[in-house]
Order: sequence, then structure tokens, then C-alpha cells
Amino acid sequence: MQKWFFIVLAIVIVILVLLLFAAIKRGRNDKRLGKLNDAFEEMTNRPIYKTIDQLENMELAGSSRDTLEKWHQKYYLLLNDTYAELYQNMFDADAANQKFAVFSANNKIEAAETLLQRAQVATDEVAKVLEQLLNSDEQNQTATKDLLESYRKIRKLILTKSFEFGPAVDQLENRLADFDERFDSIKNLSQQGDHLKAEAELQEARTRLWAIKDLMKRIPPRYTELATEFPDQLKEITGVYQKMVAEDYQFPEPNIGDKVTLLQQQLQAIIEELAQLDITTVEQQNQKVSQQIDLLYQRLEDELKARQQVGVLQKTTLEFLNHASAQTTKLLDSLDHLNQSYVLNHHELEDTQGMQKEIQERQRQYDDQIQAIAEKKAVDTESVALFEEINQKLTEIEQQQFKISNDVSSLFEGEKVAKQGVRQFVIDLKSIQREIEQLHLPGLPQDYLDYFNMVKEEIAKLDDNLNQVQINIEDITKQLIMTQEDLNNLTQKSKDLRDAAILTEQALQYANRYAYANPTLADSVAQTKDLYQSSFAYKQALDTIATALEQIEPGSFKRIEQAYYAAATN
Repeated sequence: MQKWFFIVLAIVIVILVLLLFAAIKRGRNDKRLGKLNDAFEEMTNRPIYKTIDQLENMELAGSSRDTLEKWHQKYYLLLNDTYAELYQNMFDADAANQKFAVFSANNKIEAAETLLQRAQVATDEVAKVLEQLLNSDEQNQTATKDLLESYRKIRKLILTKSFEFGPAVDQLENRLADFDERFDSIKNLSQQGDHLKAEAELQEARTRLWAIKDLMKRIPPRYTELATEFPDQLKEITGVYQKMVAEDYQFPEPNIGDKVTLLQQQLQAIIEELAQLDITTVEQQNQKVSQQIDLLYQRLEDELKARQQVGVLQKTTLEFLNHASAQTTKLLDSLDHLNQSYVLNHHELEDTQGMQKEIQERQRQYDDQIQAIAEKKAVDTESVALFEEINQKLTEIEQQQFKISNDVSSLFEGEKVAKQGVRQFVIDLKSIQREIEQLHLPGLPQDYLDYFNMVKEEIAKLDDNLNQVQINIEDITKQLIMTQEDLNNLTQKSKDLRDAAILTEQALQYANRYAYANPTLADSVAQTKDLYQSSFAYKQALDTIATALEQIEPGSFKRIEQAYYAAATN
């Protein structure tokens, strides 16, 4: 019994939940339907038919009439098809919602909302076109009045200030000539009710008038250049040019007089383009002419400035040439003298001879230009350029000469240092020889004698090279470095030999204490003496006796060695 109670309770709860959901959903659908109804009423209550009636009473014609009929038909279809379908969807949705068919009602509401959006867009488009058509007559009248006012102002400006437009006046007047007919045509179209065609012709007239206004703005400054500014500038250039020619100024090609004539011809051609209202071409050509005139002014100015510089540069260049020639001759004499005593390894003599030829060529160029100046045939800017080029080249030559002079000046010092070095080598070699002789050794190892003699020969060769008539300081410097290294090695070899000989003698003296009682040590002593006295292998002799002593008395040789080096250091 209790089980059935819970089942029934659950069913009741589910039913209540469903009823609550349906109620809530129905309420939401009612709100959406209310909004749809409001929007539908607002859309259908728009006074579009009133606008159509007004347009019908205007007795439109032509394209305006065609437009009215087209959009009237669209509105008729909108009322009978789209609005009717929308109303039916709203009615069906409301009926379904009242029966609690909330899901069906929701689908119909969504369809109605979508259809409403399309209907509103179509209704707005129809209303907009019809409103424009209704207002087109008034708008055209206002626009025509404004355009006519602009036209009259432009025509008056052309008549009163025709001098500002030069030969372009005729074409400007031709372009204005048909405007009276255009305004009559626009008026007739409006009176006939074809307001759209009247608007199209009005727009075309406005575009053409704007183009004429643009021309009237751009033409005067360009015509002023062609009629006044450019001719005045060319006249001024011609006057200055003729005056400078009278004062014996010379000019490079192209001839300035010919260039002025060519530009005057170009001005006439540009004026013809202006007469045809080709303002873009005129502007481009005027810009080019302006640049050419600026270049002519610049050429005149350059020659005037150059005339002021020629005299000063002529003097300083001659002084520089004389100075450079004298310095080169002096350097050549110095190098000739040095070449007798030293080998010049870096083409110093040849390079200086080349500089001398370069200076002679620059002198020839200078003399030719001075002759042209004297004969009044020289172009001043070319003279200045040549003198500056000569000065630049002479400066480079002077820098090269300075470097060569510095380089060869070190030859004397190099020879002095080399001779001092060789004298020191001889002293060091004799010192080494004396130290070895003081040891009174039975003889010397052959490899030591060979190395000693090699160093001795290197020193002798250096001394011989330094006593040649012409010495090569660069090669001698390399030999000095090599000989110094070999002498350092010989010094070390001599020290090693001396240390080995003395340590061997001291080790033998120490070993003699044990030799009579130790046959093995006695054999090592005998072997050491043989190596020392017969083979002169002092290093090998030391290794032999040192090894033997360490076997008899470990650490004994180490003490001998430490005592020796301690005494040598002190």
C-alpha cells in the first residue's frame, strides 16, 4: 500500500512540474507574441499608401512614373503576401499557445520573427524610395537654384577676369555655353513630372560645373608663369649672360643662349596646351621649365663665384706645385744616396720617380690652363675644378713622400743598432767560450761544437753583411733576431754542459767512498769516467753515476745536486 502511495505521489509531482513549465513557457510566448503584434501594427500603420496617393496626384512622367509603379507594385505584393503570411503565423502561434502547445507555438513565433525582420527591411526600402521620389521635385528645385547661382558667378568671373585665363578663355566659355539649355531641360523635366531624370541631368551638370571651377582655380597661376614669370626670368638670364660674355666669361656646353631660345619655344607650345585646357600637362611642363630655368641661374652663379676663386687658386696651386717639385727632387737625391749604402726593399725610389712624373704632368695641365686663362678661352668653373684636383693630388703625393721619408730615416738607426748587436754577440760568444775553457774539460761533445761553430759563423756573416758597400737592413734585422735566438740556445746548452760536468766530478768524488767495497758501484764509476774522459758525454756520465749512487744510498745525489745549485745561486 505504501509503495503505491509513493508511485502516485511521483506521478503527481511530475505532472505539476510539467504544468508549471508549460505555464512559464506559455507566459514567455505571450510576451513574444505581444511584441510581434506591436511591431506588426507599427509596420502596417506606416502612411505609405498616403505617400502613394500624393505621388499619383503629382502626375509623374517618364522614369519617375516608372519608379512609382515599380515600387507601388512591390508594396502591393508586400501587403498581400508577406504581411498576410506574417499575420497568419502570428494567429497560428497564438492559437497553439492558448492550447498549451508551447513547443509548436515557439516554432511558429520564431518563423514569424524571421519573417517580420524581412518585412521590416522591405517596408523601409519601399518607404525610403517613395519618400525620395516625393521630395525629388523640391530637392531638384533647390539644387537647380544653387547650381544656377554658381554658374552665374563663374560666368561673371570669366567675363570680368578673362585676362587671368589667357588663351583658355575661349574653351572655358565653350564649356559653359550649353548650360542654359541644360537648365531649361531640367526645368521642363520637372514640370513634366520626370523628377528622377531631372535629378540625373542635374547631377551631370553639377559634375561638369565642378570640373570648370577646378580649371579656373588651377589655370591662373600657371598662366601667370607662362605669360610673365618665365619670360621675365629668361629675359633676365639673357641680359646677365650677354653681359658676362662681354666681360670674357666662357661657358661650357650646352650654350646658354641656345637653351634660352629652346625654352621660349617650349613656352609657346605649353600655352597652346593651356588653350586646350590640358591643365595636367601644363602643370607638368611648367615644373620642368622651372627646373631648367633654375639650372641656368645656377650656371651663371657658378661662373661668377668661380671667377672670384680662380685668381687665388691659381697662385696657391703654383706654389704647391713648386713646393712639391722641390720636395720630390730632394727626396730623390736622398734616396739615391741611401741606395748606394742600403738596399731599398719597398720600391721607394721607383715610387718617388713616379710621383715626380705625376707632378710634371700636373704642371703641364696647370700651364695649359693658365695659357687658356691668358687667352680668355678658359671656363672659370673648369679652371677651379682643375686647380682643386691638382691640389688634392699634390696633397696625396705629399703624404706618400712623408711616409717614405719616415721609413728610410730609420735605416741609419737600424744600421747602428745592428752593429751594436753584432759587437754584443761577439762579446757574449767569447764569454761562453771562456767559461767552458775554465772548466779544463778533457774535450767537448761534437753536437755542442757544431752548434757553437754555427753561431760563430752566423755572427761572422752578420758582421760581413754590415761591412758591405750596400747593406740590406731588413734582411740584417731578420738575421739579428735569428742569431739572438741561436745565441740564447747556445748559452743554455753551455750551462747544461757545465752543470753536468761539475756535478759528475762531485758525484764521482762522493762515490769513491764506497767503490772499494761495492763492485757494482766500482763498475759504474769506471763507466762514468770513460764517458767523461773519452766520449765527453757529460750528461750521460752524470745520469750513470747518479743512478748508481741512488741505488747505494738513496737521496745522496739529490743532496749533492741541491748543494751545487745553492752554491751557484749564491
